[in-house]
Amino acid sequence: MLSKITAKIKKSKNRILLCALYASLTAAAVITIAVLCSVKVNLTLYIDGAEIGTVEDASEVDAVRARVIEDVSKVAYGQSFSACNITYGFAEGKKANETLSEGEIYRAIYISTLKDYRSAYGIYVNGEFMAANTDPSVISDAVADVRKAAQGDAGLEVELTGTIEVRSLYYPVSALRAGSEIEDMLTRRAGELYRTVSAKSSSIVAVDIDASEDEVKFFGSEGGQIISTDTGDDGIVTVQIKVTETVPFTTEYRRNEDLYVGVYEKTQDGADGKKEVIYCVTYKDGTPTSREKVSESIVLEPIPKIIDEGTMAKPVTASKDKYIWPLKDRFEISDGYGGRTVYGNYSFHYAIDLAAKAGTPIYAADGGVVTTAEYSSSFGYYVIIKHDNGQETLYGHMQSEPLVSKGERVYQGQQIGNVGMTGYATGPHLHFEVRINGERVNPLNYLPER
Repeated sequence: MLSKITAKIKKSKNRILLCALYASLTAAAVITIAVLCSVKVNLTLYIDGAEIGTVEDASEVDAVRARVIEDVSKVAYGQSFSACNITYGFAEGKKANETLSEGEIYRAIYISTLKDYRSAYGIYVNGEFMAANTDPSVISDAVADVRKAAQGDAGLEVELTGTIEVRSLYYPVSALRAGSEIEDMLTRRAGELYRTVSAKSSSIVAVDIDASEDEVKFFGSEGGQIISTDTGDDGIVTVQIKVTETVPFTTEYRRNEDLYVGVYEKTQDGADGKKEVIYCVTYKDGTPTSREKVSESIVLEPIPKIIDEGTMAKPVTASKDKYIWPLKDRFEISDGYGGRTVYGNYSFHYAIDLAAKAGTPIYAADGGVVTTAEYSSSFGYYVIIKHDNGQETLYGHMQSEPLVSKGERVYQGQQIGNVGMTGYATGPHLHFEVRINGERVNPLNYLPER
């Protein structure tokens, strides 16, 4: 009997505890809802179902989208704006407060309008986009063929009067053209791109004789040398005259495998040559009636102007327009992009910190040119790489001097240093930044999933 009473008392106590717990949880939920109703909640942005990142307000995205529509209508390479599906969700977890920059939102919406695009080479004539091709040699061949056509069968000397530029960017598939199509486009504009260089020698022979007014009109008034004269029974006078004429230099275009496609370099200046020409001039009644070239000999060879045209494809150090993680061995993200409090002071961290053992190799996240490789009090030993698309990455707190130098081209995955804690650092880690148009953005939005 006693055991039954005791069991009832315990059961009663459990009910009281459960009721109390339920009441406290309910109160907490009510308080939480009240707090959420009074606090601004960030949103997760999705474009065509793909998560892009966190934004503060949908109106911000709408404003950027309006800019994209306007810009695409100006430089869409013949492609009109294609609407993308923008949706939102409530931002949760660690990344809830790591909001996208305006530039990151712009890039995401812009790329989504180009539903099918490729990394390719585009050709621009006088700043105007013409077409694109994934093979840079196709474009260089088209340019060479159009220039050759402008020279004609006589191989006339022509010079470029407009501008031809080749850029490596993203282009929609609709903008890609075959080599023959690109050549046709350039041929239609050859008149504004090339002009024939006038020959420097005159077609009129100059003589230095006591010439009558008619003779001056016929020959010109500059000097020459009379070699011989002969008067026939019919009164016709034949005179042989030696004159010096200019031999214009020509321009030679050479395909240079050591230069990148789209690069032209003058490697030799041209210089005119000289030749001596003997003409036989016939006079009747003191008036020149005919002129024939008897012979000519080169006395000074002309020196051709040589321009090298690059044919080499972009090197392996060229940017691939997508990043890899700068550390391959085991590491942890010890600090993210966004606001933080260090030693009681609030600051904004414009990078991610990758904690790893000292000496862990650091690799270039993409190919490009090293613009900085030095020491600073904050970053310690650090490196900045500028990529071909204009973006930059920074690697800080290296263990010792970087393994690369300023001006050196590096390829994606090349080791550039080792993890350390030089500069202002509390432990060995890599401080990694991504900069777009000088703006430091969240690297996690550009790195692949781990």
